[in-house]
Amino acid sequence: MKINFKALIALVVVVVAAFWVISSVRTTTYSGTDLNFGIGSGAVTVTNPSDTAVPVQLVGTSSRSFTISKTIAGVEGSSTRTGSGSATTQVLEFQLPPGTNVFSVARGTNVKFIADSDTRLEASVDPLSQSEARTTLIIGAIVILGGLFYASRTTEHRWMSALRSKPAPVTVPATLSGDTKPVNIAANKGRDGRAYSDS
Repeated sequence: MKINFKALIALVVVVVAAFWVISSVRTTTYSGTDLNFGIGSGAVTVTNPSDTAVPVQLVGTSSRSFTISKTIAGVEGSSTRTGSGSATTQVLEFQLPPGTNVFSVARGTNVKFIADSDTRLEASVDPLSQSEARTTLIIGAIVILGGLFYASRTTEHRWMSALRSKPAPVTVPATLSGDTKPVNIAANKGRDGRAYSDS
């Protein structure tokens, strides 16, 4: 059996593109105490089940400040620069109120959510914003469909020919209906099978 390497490479590209799309838009969840996780440009949902606020830090590695684009109650302002040189970080500290809080970070680089607390928090993180996720899905769909079409074309669309060449289903002729009378085998037993007439 001859292997079509062009079609095989196209299918590998399709698989890689599908994996890239899924990993890029997949929501990641975290749960526990002393949470420490990375934040992208998408929405971050954190639930504080306690009755008191929990101290939280957002720490980024860029020299440029970042802000929270969706304001949490009582949280304002931008991050402040700490350290110098290669140790420069951007830090934004605030109190996470009880209940469910949703926010996202704008202009941040390698931002981490750090909650040094005994309170068990629940968090879900979308790595991309809605517009970025939509763009990723469109690009991924173009690559996947293009790869599938290329693989089909290099094999001269044999899969379509295989579908067309399926054997036709066997049809059973319908039984003719009519007034048929049952034959009484017991009544005819012992007769010679000849027909008699009254005439």
